[in-house]
Amino acid sequence: CFGILITLCIRTCMDPYGPQGFLTLINPQWSTLSEATAWLEAAAHVVFSLQLGSGVISTYGGYNKFNHNIIRDCWVIIIGHIFWVLLSVFLIFSLFGVAYKEDTINLKNLSPDHPLISITGEGVWLGAITLVESSFNELSYDWLWAGLFFILMVIICITSIFGYVELITNTLISPSATCFRFKPLLSLLTVLSLSLIGLLLTTEGGIHIYYLLHTSLASWPLLLFTIITILTSVYSHGISYIVKDISSMCKTTLSHIISS
Repeated sequence: CFGILITLCIRTCMDPYGPQGFLTLINPQWSTLSEATAWLEAAAHVVFSLQLGSGVISTYGGYNKFNHNIIRDCWVIIIGHIFWVLLSVFLIFSLFGVAYKEDTINLKNLSPDHPLISITGEGVWLGAITLVESSFNELSYDWLWAGLFFILMVIICITSIFGYVELITNTLISPSATCFRFKPLLSLLTVLSLSLIGLLLTTEGGIHIYYLLHTSLASWPLLLFTIITILTSVYSHGISYIVKDISSMCKTTLSHIISS
């Protein structure tokens, strides 16, 4: 994923309007920080992209040995995610510069009644329409770069789906150890069930179902369940025991700052 992303970033830098568009759009509007909606959206994106509080990372962590250094893994995940976000922002803003050229400055000076997403779109519309038809179309060998972009999107979606399939399967087999031999079958049934549910989105009213799920379940409920999961885990196990267990597993003495 990082290889494809870096390749696309290098290609957009070769266009004279790519870096110019990034430098134009990267200037922050500090007044936005006073809006609670901006913080909610940012927190939802961080939680969703890192799959925090959903149990996916905990499920994968269950395959580690007891003395595995989970502190090192946390730092690797955090630093890797920061680089991923920076490269992704650079790619999107550069592609906006390639698409709109000298008019990129106008995207920054839009009125509150007509935000940026009203022009560029978001989600699937941003990736499939704005970037492919407007941005990659301006580059030489546009079919190659658009293909790499869609391959990147498919890989990201598949890795996220695999994480949730693993979570659902382990949840079903956790009550009894004898169910472990049925894990491949349960994984297959889970994928088929999710595929059948996904067929609802291909109907005429599927777009309405998608926006209903996206607006109602993909932001504040995720944050709510994440906060509830963390608070209940800390309260049930105890902070002192959590610090002691982490020190025992990682064979590292945590500083008093972290302990406090």
